[in-house]
Amino acid sequence: MDMPTDDSLQKLQEYIWEMNKQRGFYTTDPSKKLVMLLEEAGELAKATRKVAGLKFADNTQQTNVREELADVQIVLLGLASMLGVNMFEAVKEKEEKNRQREWK
Repeated sequence: MDMPTDDSLQKLQEYIWEMNKQRGFYTTDPSKKLVMLLEEAGELAKATRKVAGLKFADNTQQTNVREELADVQIVLLGLASMLGVNMFEAVKEKEEKNRQREWK
C-alpha cells in the first residue's frame, strides 16, 4: 500500500493501520498501543520544551517537534483503527458538539 498523497485523514488512517500490520506492531491489545501513545506524547512534551524556551540539562537529548507530532499522530491513528474508530468522523462529531458549547 502506498502512502496517500492527498490530505485525507481517513486514507492516512487506513495506510497507518496497514503499516502497523505489515511491520508487526501491536494490533490486538489496545493497552500496549496506549502505552506507546503515552511514550510518544512524552517525547513530544520534551521536544516542545525547546520551542517554549525551557531550560535543558547539558546531557538532555533534544528532538524535533515536527517528528514527535507525527509519531503521536501515527500511534493515535493506529489505536483508533484497533478500536474501530474512524478518526475523521470522531473529530467531526466532537467538533459539532464543541460548537454547541458556550466557551468562557
